[in-house]
Amino acid sequence: MTHIENSREPSFLLIYAPQRQNIKFGTSKPEGSLGLLYLAGALQDNNFHVKVLDCSVGDERHALKDTFYRQTELPNGMVRVGLTAHEIVHIAKDYDVIGITSIFTAQTTMVEEVVEAIRQAYPHKLIILGGVNARSLKERFFQVGANIICLSEAEKTIVEIGQVLRKGSCDFSNIGGIAWKHNGEIRTNPTTNVELDLDKLPFPRWAMLPLERYWEINRPHGGGLKSGPVPYAPVMTSRGCPFKCRYCHISREINGSVSGNLRQLRLKSFSRVLDEVGILQALGVRHIYLEDDSLLGDKERVKEIFRELIKRGLILSDVNGINLAHLTTNASGAYAVDDELLELMAEAGFKKLIYPVESGSQRVLNKYATGKLNLKKHNVSGLIRKAKDLGIEIGGNYMFGFPDETREEMMMTYACAEEHMLCGLDYANFMIMTPFPGTDLYEMALQDDLFLPGTKPEDLDWTRPSLKTLIPPEELVSMITYGWRKVNKPERVERIKSMTPVSGVSS
Repeated sequence: MTHIENSREPSFLLIYAPQRQNIKFGTSKPEGSLGLLYLAGALQDNNFHVKVLDCSVGDERHALKDTFYRQTELPNGMVRVGLTAHEIVHIAKDYDVIGITSIFTAQTTMVEEVVEAIRQAYPHKLIILGGVNARSLKERFFQVGANIICLSEAEKTIVEIGQVLRKGSCDFSNIGGIAWKHNGEIRTNPTTNVELDLDKLPFPRWAMLPLERYWEINRPHGGGLKSGPVPYAPVMTSRGCPFKCRYCHISREINGSVSGNLRQLRLKSFSRVLDEVGILQALGVRHIYLEDDSLLGDKERVKEIFRELIKRGLILSDVNGINLAHLTTNASGAYAVDDELLELMAEAGFKKLIYPVESGSQRVLNKYATGKLNLKKHNVSGLIRKAKDLGIEIGGNYMFGFPDETREEMMMTYACAEEHMLCGLDYANFMIMTPFPGTDLYEMALQDDLFLPGTKPEDLDWTRPSLKTLIPPEELVSMITYGWRKVNKPERVERIKSMTPVSGVSS
């Protein structure tokens, strides 16, 4: 195992890697996801020195024109946004432990670049990775120089690693939930438990983010803000999801898996949520982005949260995950629109929602999406009309290209989107089903040899086929492109076609 210099009192640098952006499909956004902020809190609470670095924007030493607004074209036509590898290595020199997050598959090559650069410059530093993508592609990351990859939620794990280093040791054999490299061999320590009481989590250290830089750039994860500096920040009030869609990593985060049962829906208490909101208010935040995977899993609780945020004058600008079933009420077997919930969401500030319809085929929904939407019982058209009456912009997500999806089923999805547009939907997003690493669908594709020749994990995205399906890939692209142009309004089509480049003004 790598020898760590100054390991008696190790210091930690937690990194969001530079961005790798497909310039054809929109603008880059700063990272700032919550995972590293929880880890920073855990480390600070245990008296470790820690710094958070978003390489896409840099820190106080860097002007945005030299980081976020500097783009470098890559050989594959993508662009790289943020600090150079040399600049990152220079910052890393003062830290003993480097922690890097890799949640999304698109981050793969940039994370590899950072790991490799730091490893070459500093052979003795400990490099830790975390996130579903790091876990899923761990062999790749070990090959370029990672020492440890966290397999589950890591607030306790990162502290246990620090405590081992404080003892002058590099023996991590008693830490659960990690894969680690020892004498050239990859060892896996199973996840022993998942924290069920979210109130025991450390408070995220939002103040360690370059918030004012984020506000100046004004491109939050959820989008939807007007131009000009807007004070926003992400919050997560729960973890887990009651559904296990096969195209989502949650589908494999169950009991007996290397991650443990992260899928289990766990809720922060009302008072804990308000404590976090108070911290953000003290930082000057006014716009809240809710990053829960299943925000509405407990509707009465979330209604209480909405009411309190309204009292405080905060604006709920977007939400990461909602399910249409949660926007309805079940009375005597009839799924009616939950008017109270939608009205409360509108009052709380929601100006835009994305409805995840996914497919117009109930068979596809049942097989791949946990049957979370019943096309006959759930009144999607009514949900659209109600939201529009409240002044909420509504988009719909529709997916095509499931492995065994027929041409007829694809046409059913197209017809579903067309019907929803007639009911008032503002726009329809057509996406190609993509089996990202960490999902059940990815493992299915590997097992059944479903990937198209030449497909690489780091290049997977929803804009191009990656799977062998009943429809040839060229025809699939043609069908989706034609259908999307026909369903959407001309102004929407033209806006998407003319998306601004990374270095331009936020769209």
